[in-house]
Amino acid sequence: MKKFFIAGLGLLIFSLSFEVEATRLDNYREMLQSNSYTIRYENITPAPRITNKDVVPLYGKSGLAVEESDLLVNVPKNGIITADGQNKYEEVGGEVDNRPFYLCRLSKNGEDFFFTKYKKTNKETEKWKYVGTRRNRVKANDKNYLAEVLENESYGDADMSRLINAILSIDENSHQKIKYYFIAQGETSENLFYEDYRADFDGKTEIVRCYFEGNELVKISSASFYKTKKENEEYKIDGRRCIINLSFSDVPDESLLQLPKGVK
Repeated sequence: MKKFFIAGLGLLIFSLSFEVEATRLDNYREMLQSNSYTIRYENITPAPRITNKDVVPLYGKSGLAVEESDLLVNVPKNGIITADGQNKYEEVGGEVDNRPFYLCRLSKNGEDFFFTKYKKTNKETEKWKYVGTRRNRVKANDKNYLAEVLENESYGDADMSRLINAILSIDENSHQKIKYYFIAQGETSENLFYEDYRADFDGKTEIVRCYFEGNELVKISSASFYKTKKENEEYKIDGRRCIINLSFSDVPDESLLQLPKGVK
């Protein structure tokens, strides 16, 4: 953890340069802004439960309430987000006791449908089971547009939502709540090109690094820092990191943009 902070603080002190135009994210912002995409991802650094009082959230809740699920605490998360116009599907979950368990939201025609899907075992041949308000039934909820205005749009879990909204905020015309700015670029020892972006807000700093194979975005990582202080103690630097592997496609997965077969 110490090395993580030293490296991160070194990056914060790095002499900033805004002369280089970052272009590799342009196609991904266009996909997101056009609402025509499919994203598959793995969050290998899941956030702690939101009831952990020692953790300072970066900002308001965005995304499915993964951190509130006892079943999904401290396990890597897999997720899918796909959109076609105003219709959108999000799912995020993982292996729980050797069986898949996912939280899901389908946004369609101005309504939100929340449900879980799971299997009793991890056998590929076993059918998915669905529970909304009850088994194989879901309730239509009016889409909460106010929440999107206040907290930015949801993209699966809170980490993924924050990082995708960071990508969107780089556009000068963006209306995102928090703005990220290009600060550096380079190449890793694994021959991955990277671009670094930074945001400062609410007494916190976050550095987001986007990794590319050629022009293909394959990973996003972030390091966030903030000061903490307990009674009768000096301020200390604290924070957390996040690493997400992902793949983008500009083709919506239409099979996911409708309720599963048999669910009413």
